[in-house]
Parts: sequence; structure tokens; C-alpha cells
Amino acid sequence: MSEPRVQPGGSALTRWEPHFERVLGAVAAATLFFIMALTCADVAGRYFLNAPVPGAFEITELAMGALIFTGLPLVTLHRQQVTVDLMDRLIPARLRPFRDALMHAVAAVCIGTVSWRLWIKAGQMAGGGDTTATLQIPVAPLVYYMSALAAITALILLFLLFHRDGPDSRPG
Repeated sequence: MSEPRVQPGGSALTRWEPHFERVLGAVAAATLFFIMALTCADVAGRYFLNAPVPGAFEITELAMGALIFTGLPLVTLHRQQVTVDLMDRLIPARLRPFRDALMHAVAAVCIGTVSWRLWIKAGQMAGGGDTTATLQIPVAPLVYYMSALAAITALILLFLLFHRDGPDSRPG
């Protein structure tokens, strides 16, 4: 793991970014390791002991949701989303910053809406006592977690909208 990139007197993002990356990166890595270990145990149990891990599919589904939403703020922070640049040649270089700002604004609204709707859905799930089918694991806490990370992603997009000198405008 590389050393944190903190610049003296840097922006608020520069000051909290290394800690944010470290925490979310560790959560994502632990979640991915857990999924891998569970899948290995399930396959080994199924084929060698004729005893798969009960509820492994449910647990993997929940962990995948957590993993995806844990990675979303990190991918956004470093502008590593999948992009299609079919129209780049048609847009003059001087207009590209405006295009990028527009895309950050639209994405912030979209992911903010996802966050808001997830929060509402989590409340409904909590109120209804929704659980997984086999292991009866409550689902609402995961959906609240997903909502919170979507909101963080929307905030990062807003930061990038107003700060073109964001974390990935640095060289190399």
C-alpha cells in the first residue's frame, strides 16, 4: 500500500482522501476476500463432502451488494468509471471542461436519487422485517449502507464538479 498523498495546506479532499481510501479499500478487500473464502468453502463442501455451505448464495448476494457500493466512491474519486469516448473528437478541447462539469452534475443527481430511493426502500424493508429466504438475515442494514455510500459518491461528484483540480488531476 502506498503512502498517503497529503499536501500541506491542501483542500479538504486532499486531507481526508488517504484515510477515506484506506478505510473503504480495507472494507472492499475484506469483503472480496470473504466472498472468495465462502465460495471456496462452498465448492469444496459441495464436491468433496457433499455438504455445501447453507445459504452461501444468499450471503454472496449480500456481500456483492456491499462490495459494489463500497467501491463506487473510490472509483468515482479517481475518475475510473467506464467511459465511452466516441464523441470526444467532435467536441472542441475548450468545451470539454464544460462537458465534464455537466456529466458530473448529471451523475451527482442520478446517484443522489439512487441514494434517496435506497434509503426509502431500506426503511420499508426495516418496517416490514424483510429478511433473506434461507438464513433470515435482515436486509435493511445492507440497503442503508448502500444508500449511505451512494450519497458519499454523489458528494464526491459534486466536489469534482466544483474542483477541476480534484484528486486525479495530479500528474502520474
